[in-house]
Amino acid sequence: MCTLTYLPLSEQQYILTTNRDESPDRGHAGFPSYHHVEGKNIVFPQDPKAGGTWVATSDNGISVCLLNGANAPHDFNPPYRMSRGMVVMEAIECIKPDEFFKNYDFTDIEPFTMVVLFHDPELRILEFKWDGKNTFIEEKDPKKPHIWASAQLYTKESIQNRNEWFKEWLKDNKEYTVEAIRDFHRNAGSGDLKNDMVMDREEVKTVSITSICSLKGIVNMAHQNLLVNSQQEISLSQHVNQEFSHHIL
Repeated sequence: MCTLTYLPLSEQQYILTTNRDESPDRGHAGFPSYHHVEGKNIVFPQDPKAGGTWVATSDNGISVCLLNGANAPHDFNPPYRMSRGMVVMEAIECIKPDEFFKNYDFTDIEPFTMVVLFHDPELRILEFKWDGKNTFIEEKDPKKPHIWASAQLYTKESIQNRNEWFKEWLKDNKEYTVEAIRDFHRNAGSGDLKNDMVMDREEVKTVSITSICSLKGIVNMAHQNLLVNSQQEISLSQHVNQEFSHHIL
């Protein structure tokens, strides 16, 4: 939930990849699994503590990813009314995410950034931020690559470094593949273990890498648990008209 990249593919398809930085004491998130929620088929890895998730995709064409913090570092002031991971679940259930962000009550929820991809009917990308007091919505160009990093865990310098690593990767990778961008998420950096793409600060470290590859009619999610070095892939038939079917690889 702390570094995210977006790569556009042809015909409004895409690859979305995220590194989750979390306390290793929080417990291992489950591998992505199929859930039927509010009439929709949704795939996501479930957080063991709060029951929500930081990344999810559904067969109605919506993908959501959560990052810790908004525009600047914030103080941790629990108790919070609900987990941010549960907000992800509510956002992905909504057919019109832009309306969800305009109308939802975010009071007493820890600050976050949420990136949502959906078709309306063309592919759109919304970047939504809640800083604890105010909301910010920005639309991103779906035809261009993008990278996000947690304002809570990374300094402006560290975030800029990530932007530069991504720019260099884009120069060397004209054709985007899941394998290539996952390698970037696994190995990019300068040798600074506290700030590389896969980071380790002991109390917080990169615990997993998850990617969503949305192709015409099907979406694949690949999840690698770095703590136990195991990986799973799951596939979901995608129907923007909300007919449902699925299969697991």
